[in-house]
This record gives sequence, structure tokens and C-alpha cells, in this order.
Amino acid sequence: MKLNDILGLGKVLPIDKLIDIVSNSFGKISKSYFDKKDVDTKAYEIEKLAEARAKEMKIIATAIKANFQLTGGIEYKEEKLEISSQKVLPIEHQQTILVNPQLEDRTSERVNFQEAKKQLNIENVTTYAAEELKNEQPVTDEPVDEDWSTRFFRIVEDVSNEEMQALWGKILAGEIKQPKSYSLRTLELIRNLSKNEADIFMKVANFAVKCGNENYIFKGKDSKLLKEKYNISYRDTALLTEIGILQPGSFVNYQLFQHPANSQHIFTSGNIVIIAKIKANTPTIKMPVNVFSNAGNELLKLINSNPPMDYLTSIANSIKNENTDVKYAYILAFEGDGITHTQPLQDF
Repeated sequence: MKLNDILGLGKVLPIDKLIDIVSNSFGKISKSYFDKKDVDTKAYEIEKLAEARAKEMKIIATAIKANFQLTGGIEYKEEKLEISSQKVLPIEHQQTILVNPQLEDRTSERVNFQEAKKQLNIENVTTYAAEELKNEQPVTDEPVDEDWSTRFFRIVEDVSNEEMQALWGKILAGEIKQPKSYSLRTLELIRNLSKNEADIFMKVANFAVKCGNENYIFKGKDSKLLKEKYNISYRDTALLTEIGILQPGSFVNYQLFQHPANSQHIFTSGNIVIIAKIKANTPTIKMPVNVFSNAGNELLKLINSNPPMDYLTSIANSIKNENTDVKYAYILAFEGDGITHTQPLQDF
């Protein structure tokens, strides 16, 4: 499928770009492929998976029942294997190799069930991506790397949890909007995330503060606010460090260095921008932080954070002194490297 450049500006419709990626991976599709809102369609998919699973279970149960003596009393009940007795096989059967005439049928049913489940997982993830993109403005026509999309679909075919499918849908949408947003290393990191690890990341990510191209968790002057009020423990940050979302280092400081001229520092978190104006020759200000890794920075693009104001106030208080002025505003839009925000600036 050839994407149509809109007005020759190097922009294409995001849904067309998604269709192009899926078509290149699985064959030609249309926009109706993503219409999963129809209840009957969803019910039909679930019914077919259930039928395949039931048929598979019936074949297994029949095969085991037919070979009850040869298996030493193994039965199949309620989708579980049970040993009815510790029966010793007669000598003439001990070297017998079971050749079940229904092996091909069982194999075929298992493969069909697994492939149907994988296909449904992929369709669910791409549907979440379509939902993310449906109201987006035209995006760059830069193609998504084929190796990236191949790796992506190999991963998501095994993702059945709906929350994780939604997360992967956001990743695909983000890569379509801006290729190279998520590295292959980050895909593998997310692939190996457990539900508990993902929940901890989501909890901690809500407190991320960005300055420049880096994101930080500010611990505050006494490092107690996050732990005592918001239940972000050392164990949480240690886990995120272990799996590669936070950089290692327990005694890291964010520093506002002494400068011979007046300076201004911009921090953003959620829909809040913090502006710190510092007079010339103010001594260096140090604030203890956890630093997000490259993969962590990429994952933060998936989060719509809403940090509590008392947390942001604690950051402002870490900066404030007689030579500094710290205020905040609400972000209206990001425009290139600039930020449009509400006026006037407000005191903490």
C-alpha cells in the first residue's frame, strides 16, 4: 500500500499508516478491520475460541480414556490430569510406545487454537492503537522500521491481558506518530514486565518531573514525602532499577549550579510547568533524585501523569531561598522546544 502524502508536506493520515504496517505484516486489510465495537463481532470471536478449546479438551479426554490401562490409571477430569492408582504396568506393556491414531487431530486442534488466540491478541492490540490514533492530526510519512514491526508483532501475539494490550497499543501508536520513539531494547523490557512490575512503574511514573531531555523522581529535602504519604518505597525504586527503568545510584543529586549571570530553569510534570528564576552567583542547589534510564524515558511517553500539588510544592521548597523565585503555571501546549502556559505565574 502506498501512503498518500497530504499536500506534499511529508504528512500522512495516522490510520492509513497503521493499515500499511498491518497489511505489510499480515496481508491487505481495510479500515473496517479495526472496528471492534460491534458486540456481535467480539462475541463471535470469543465463541470460536471457546469452541476450539472445548474440542481440544474433548480429544484429549477421549485419548486418555482409551489408553487408561497403558497409562497406569491416568484420568482427565475438569481439564486436569489425575492418577487413579499407582499401578505397575504388565511387563509386556512397559516398553510399549503409544501410537494414538488421533495424534494428528490433537496436534491440529492445538495449533489452530493457539494461532487463533495469537491472531486475536494482535487484532486487539492494533485496535487499541487505532483508538489512540483516530483523532490525531496527520503524522510524519517516515516509515516504521520493518525489523521493529516484526519484533513488535512477535511479542504482542502472546499478550492476552487487556491492560497490557492497551499499553502495547499505545506503543504502536506512538511509533507510528514518531518512528524511533521506542527502541528494540525497550520492547524487550516491556515484554518481560510482570503485571506487578507494570503497576509499580505506573505508580512511580506519576511523580516523574522532566527537565531538558531527562526525567527524575525528586525525593524532597527529607526523602519522606513519597514514602510516607504516597507509599513509594525504596523497594519500589530498587525494583525499577533492577529491571532497567531507573538508573542505578542511591546518592544522586540534581544540581542547579552557581552561575555568574541570572538564570532560569524549567521543569514540567503532568500539565504543570515550574519556572525557577535564580539570581547570579547563587550557591549551587542540590536535590536528591532518582534518574530514569533511556528505556524509562521512553516508557514515560505512555503515561498521562497527574502529580499531586504537595509533591510539586516540595520540589519548589527545595529550590527556594532568598536568591530564587519559584512559580508555576498550567501547560496549554507544547510548541517545538517552547511551552505555552497560563498567565500570570502562580506562587506555591
